[in-house]
Amino acid sequence: MKKYVSYMQKSFFLCLSYRSEVWLRILGNVVIIYIQVSIWSSLIRHAAHYGFTLEDMIAYSIVTTAVTNLLMTNVFRSVDSKLKSGDICMDLQKPVVFPFYLFFYQLGITAFQTLFTTIPSVALAFLFFGFQPPELNKLIPFLFSVLLALLISFLFGYLIALISFWFLTTFALEWTFGALMLIFSGSFLPIWFFTPVWAKIAEALPFQYLGFIPSAIYMGKVAEPYMALGKGALWALFLLLVVSFLWKKAINRLEVQGG
Repeated sequence: MKKYVSYMQKSFFLCLSYRSEVWLRILGNVVIIYIQVSIWSSLIRHAAHYGFTLEDMIAYSIVTTAVTNLLMTNVFRSVDSKLKSGDICMDLQKPVVFPFYLFFYQLGITAFQTLFTTIPSVALAFLFFGFQPPELNKLIPFLFSVLLALLISFLFGYLIALISFWFLTTFALEWTFGALMLIFSGSFLPIWFFTPVWAKIAEALPFQYLGFIPSAIYMGKVAEPYMALGKGALWALFLLLVVSFLWKKAINRLEVQGG
């Protein structure tokens, strides 16, 4: 376990080398939240029948932006670069389980983003826009929903990374996944405002756990949060089985190509 923690520490401290990027990320988050708040200010003022207050949508915008910063989908980018350079062979020879290595390495990046990007961004958003903290009975399920979002996002990123063993690039997959996540995660538009057909499609997919579910639980808009989390855990288990199967296939393919 110590060796995986060391990889996590390595990625954390590596992020410290890009301090200017931290300020740009914080600025970007605040700008994104400001744009969303401005849009919702106009919509809610002219459409009170939606059933949501401006304070609700401010909280939703801040939480979804914060959760998006923590997601671990970008793990596929490191695998993509390793495949193109051939460094993947060196990683597979290390005395570690490669998926665990990827997870803890990405976890270090997420820890850095939490401390130096997400928390300052939320603090500034609170200062500029103000929002209500979650009720105590919603805090625990909200924290679990964030952890579930991290796990599902990593499994999605790892899935794309494994598929790239066959295509040797992740460009098309990254674009497709990004579009699906933008729409069905609720980060662009809450699922509450989808038409009935599209809402059913969104609710049947796991992307909602990458933004909409954590925000809805935070706001207290999920009637049975633990049931929703249970369904998300089933999605995580399904994705885990899929990536475990593809991992075995990918290793065999890499060995064949490498002779």
